[in-house]
Amino acid sequence: MAATAGFRLRVEPLSASHLALVPTAQAGCSPLPENFLQSLLVQSWLSRFDQWLPDRLNARLTRVLTLIESCSDSADRLETLALMRCGNRRHSCWHLDLLPLLSPRHFSRQQGLRLLIQQALSDDIARSRSWLVRCDPDDRPQLDVLREMGFQPLRHGRLWTPPEQITTAPDGAVTATPPRGLDWGPLSDDTARQLLTLEQASMTPQHRQILDRQCGDLLDLRGGGSTVLTAQRDQSQQVIAGLIRRPWGIDAPALELVRGPAWDERIGDALPAALETLQLQQTAPCLVVAEDDQQIASVLEGQGWQPGPLELMLGRSLWRRAPQRSLAGIRPLESMLGRLQPQHPPLPTPSLAPRR
Repeated sequence: MAATAGFRLRVEPLSASHLALVPTAQAGCSPLPENFLQSLLVQSWLSRFDQWLPDRLNARLTRVLTLIESCSDSADRLETLALMRCGNRRHSCWHLDLLPLLSPRHFSRQQGLRLLIQQALSDDIARSRSWLVRCDPDDRPQLDVLREMGFQPLRHGRLWTPPEQITTAPDGAVTATPPRGLDWGPLSDDTARQLLTLEQASMTPQHRQILDRQCGDLLDLRGGGSTVLTAQRDQSQQVIAGLIRRPWGIDAPALELVRGPAWDERIGDALPAALETLQLQQTAPCLVVAEDDQQIASVLEGQGWQPGPLELMLGRSLWRRAPQRSLAGIRPLESMLGRLQPQHPPLPTPSLAPRR
């Protein structure tokens, strides 16, 4: 809690009483859909019972904290929402999204963000030492607070939005098809295992450690456009790329493109078919592509996709130092040297001067 001159900032879990504090369009901001807020309220309430809920359900729940500015002679103002979502079944990594609604009146934006992030990192339900958060690279106040709180940059990504129109066949089918021997298919136990290997190879060790993703976590992301590109190899299918649904955030649906560190020309040949399929969805998702992936950017531009804003992924991880274990049979050095200590006072050193 922060206070100054009769005003104070406080952080509380989202409750029904906070819904009336959400600013409207007249307050100078984009209104949030009512059904979206109600969904967040239900999820945040269910997250309190995480110990009794199955892991798959916990991974889909969003816990919400609110930043409120209050004063004795004016109504409370809800200024920012912090959305926290578990990133895997083991609860070892959590995602944090900050949703600004209003600017503080009597506090700096950094003060509000610092208090809200501190409360999120120490949340009793999250209980996580590893966090991922997205940030606009040009948002210096938020970026400075995140760096102050121990977050380190991990990856720059570019959002790509689909074209408004798509050319389809008379029956509504896509016009592009992947080349022979290539196929876009759903995630399965085998393809998820191969895709995880590709993803880990393309990440930095720090990002891979913080994310701590396993095959089961990828399988939880099935649906919503998630698919993998496989190539026929002998009698088996080899995964060479994938589109994975982003499970967190409040933005429009988004898919992250996953591929290995080395460019494979077959990805560029098969990607147009997947892009047209995505555009046929009721709400076409955006694509999140690494900023330095020029090959994929060229394919997207050729299909009419438009580059959107940049986003910076930052991570924070605190690991406890493992206690040192005493090995059997190993004794302190002092105890071993004790036997070498003389039992009698040392004799005087003989003089080396010549005798007379």
